[in-house]
This record gives sequence, structure tokens and C-alpha cells, in this order.
Amino acid sequence: MTNVVIGAASGMGAATARRIAPRGRLIVADYNLEGAEKTAAEIGGDVKAMACDISNQAQVDALMAEVGDNLEALIVTAGLSGSQAPGRRILEVNLIGLERIVRAAEPKVREGMVAVLTASQSGYMVPDAPEMFAVIDDPLAPGMIERLSQFMDVDNPSMCYQLSKRGVHRMARRHAKAWGQRGGRILSLSPGISDTPMGRGEIDKNPVMLEMIEACPLGRRGTPEDIANVMEFLTSPAASYMTGSDVLVDGGMSNVLPTTVWNGKIRVPVDA
Repeated sequence: MTNVVIGAASGMGAATARRIAPRGRLIVADYNLEGAEKTAAEIGGDVKAMACDISNQAQVDALMAEVGDNLEALIVTAGLSGSQAPGRRILEVNLIGLERIVRAAEPKVREGMVAVLTASQSGYMVPDAPEMFAVIDDPLAPGMIERLSQFMDVDNPSMCYQLSKRGVHRMARRHAKAWGQRGGRILSLSPGISDTPMGRGEIDKNPVMLEMIEACPLGRRGTPEDIANVMEFLTSPAASYMTGSDVLVDGGMSNVLPTTVWNGKIRVPVDA
């Protein structure tokens, strides 16, 4: 059997790879091949590092070809934060890229297989908007981002980040039936503010996040190991009745964040 962690160069992806390595053959992938190779070397054993930019279909296909037909667990922690790229690029990676991975893996789904897609607590800040959701529920449709621009500013990185993560919540739910019919499971996992390279970079640019951490029930950032612990459980037989849902691992942060407002405004199309 083969387990795959995409986004394994650092942070929660690397921690998760270390945690599940004892299960057998492991592929650690990342757009940063050097980082993935470092993780593989640290783990040792039957571990292969590969380059994979999930927004690149050719690299996704190459990864799935290497996996073969014995995929046991697929964990995707790859993604861009709201300060790492322009809005459109965030959508290309966090939403379109994850859909590429899910669809590429779907033919391999069999009894006992599971996928966990990393979302974010911030996805819960996006209010219900059925017409907009209809667009993000088909991420690979031609012109998806342009059609999305009817409803929001697709050049706003913060809005695009939040929406992309709401889209991941919906992605797991949307694919759950097809996967379940073949004996597989698919979930999303929403971390809170984490003590990872990405998380620290966000805090440096948005110091107000320190106040959010202090206000949350546990009063601390999550660690990569906090996420790895839950990933290990979700991809184990102990979680065999869990699918199609999102799992919050945020130290209670969602209890103190607004849930009825969005960092932006949803537009109503002129011809609506």
C-alpha cells in the first residue's frame, strides 16, 4: 500500500508524513522538491520525494502514475496563504489544484482508501451564497475564475483565500458519495492559526492575529503535531465512519471569529 502527503516540505505536511511513515511505502510531494527531499531523508526507509505543484496537471498526473493502484491514504496540506500570492493564484492552487488532485485520485478509490484535504477555519467566515457556490463547486470548468468575478473581487487575496477554503469544505462533501460507493472516504480538515512557517509569516504581516490567539479558548497556536495527530486518526480504520465532513482543529478559534460577515462583499450580478 502507498500513502501520499502533498505539501510535505515543511510544517504540518512534514509532521504528518513523519507520523504515518511506519504504515509502509510513502510518497512525499511538494512544489519545493528540495524541501520534500529533506523530509524524505529525515524519515528514511521506503520514502520517495517528488515535485508536485498541484496547479500543474502534468505534475499531478506524474504523481498519480507513481502511486499506482494501491493508494491507501492521500493527505493534501499544500496551499497558499492570503499574503503569499495574488488572489487568482490562490484560487488556482487552493481550489482548482485540490480539485485536480481529487479527480486524479478518484479512479484509484477502493475499499478502505481515504483522502484528507486541508482547508481552514477561515472558510467558515464566508456566508452562504448559493449562486457563487455553484461556480466554485465546479473548479475545473473553463473560465471559472472569470465567472466568479461576477460575485467578488478575485484580485483580493484575503477574500480568495477564505473562499478557496470554503470551497474545500464543499469539495469533500461533494465527492463523498462517489467515493463511498467504492468504499472510500474523503474529508477536509480545518486548522486554526498554526506555528508553521506559513503561519508565522502571516502573523508577521498581520500582528492582530496574536490578539486572536490570546482570545481563543486554548490561548495558543496549533503545532504541526496537533494537526498530524488528527490526520493520523482520520486516515486510520478508527475513523471508518467519517466522511464528507470538515473537522475543525483550531483550539476553539472559530468560537471567537465572526461567522456572519466576510472580509469583503458578495456582489449581485447585474443581469441576475
